[in-house]
Amino acid sequence: MTLCSDLSLETKGQRRAASVFGKLNFCIPKKSFHQSKQTIGMANGVSGESEESIAVYSGIYARKLMPYCIGMANGVGGESEESSAIDSGIYAIKLMPSCVANRMTDVKYEAARDCNEEGTSEFDNLKLVSGCFYLPKKSESRPLGQDAHFHFQTKQTIGVADGVTGRSERSVAIDSGIYARELMSNCVAKLGRKPNGAAVNPKRVLRTAHYKTASKGSSTACVVSLNGTRLCYANVGDSGFLVFRSNRCVYTSTIKQRRFNHPYQLNNSGRRIMEFDDIVDEGEFEVEAGDVVVLGTDGLLDNLFAHEIEDILEKQISCETPHMHPHQIAVAIGVAAEANSRNELYKSPFSMAAGLAGFECVGGKYDDITVIVARIESSN
Repeated sequence: MTLCSDLSLETKGQRRAASVFGKLNFCIPKKSFHQSKQTIGMANGVSGESEESIAVYSGIYARKLMPYCIGMANGVGGESEESSAIDSGIYAIKLMPSCVANRMTDVKYEAARDCNEEGTSEFDNLKLVSGCFYLPKKSESRPLGQDAHFHFQTKQTIGVADGVTGRSERSVAIDSGIYARELMSNCVAKLGRKPNGAAVNPKRVLRTAHYKTASKGSSTACVVSLNGTRLCYANVGDSGFLVFRSNRCVYTSTIKQRRFNHPYQLNNSGRRIMEFDDIVDEGEFEVEAGDVVVLGTDGLLDNLFAHEIEDILEKQISCETPHMHPHQIAVAIGVAAEANSRNELYKSPFSMAAGLAGFECVGGKYDDITVIVARIESSN
């Protein structure tokens, strides 16, 4: 089972190299993972059996292959000798110690219930199918970047976080990417304790994850979940999402910031619980089959307008390719955002917002870029 699609575009000097070493499927850019600690890639250990018919976890092999890579681990569902279900998503989290594992277990999908966790509803026959793309900006000190994300297919929930650079009281630089990754990992842990089909309240998930995150630093965050026909969300700061219907933007989340370029953010200060309800923006939006959700950090939203994403969707989702995988769409959007971020003449969303705030600014904003594309589909 191969987790990844073609990550690369020839125009960016990358290509897909896919092969099998024993029991492993992997996907890497042109630059070898042996040569670069900034490789973006994925490793998917493929379960097998030994001569004694004992289940073999090739995830161990995958871990040795990609110790420094930014990537995803795909937990593969299975059963123990006692025929009890095994949640391999837990294994996937441990497999990727340097980043947030994209926890996707092969469990039969059950439609989500009402956004109110105490309520229930009938199946609404919708599901959320997602794919992601992450491109950290080049940094010797922080090769993993400061963004983090997850997409949890069986819980119909996706999330992103963007660590905000800061300093300690002793003026020591803090890598808030560590905070962001722990925050997203705690979101996954909270979701993992819920049964498949149970409603997800993004605000509660984010609040719990926020409370349990112990690393120093701060981060913006946005968690989105499909509950029946409603897309429920909780957002802090300038990460966010857009909803597209027939390739036209019909909804955009609200940016939460104290002033220009100073977004609200989660941190582990003593006041974090008191402040949470004041800075989180929560809500819901009615969706239908065929809608496309684009979730991202400010590296995306500062460098692409909604109409530019519409143009990309038009090209990616055409009559010839109506079932383009969300991952491939996320790659196309991420590559376009990265190109704009390096364009010094581009009139970006960031430069326009700066102008409205009284600052002179032109060009894109070079930053970590995280994109999750989720398509709303009929579960039938």
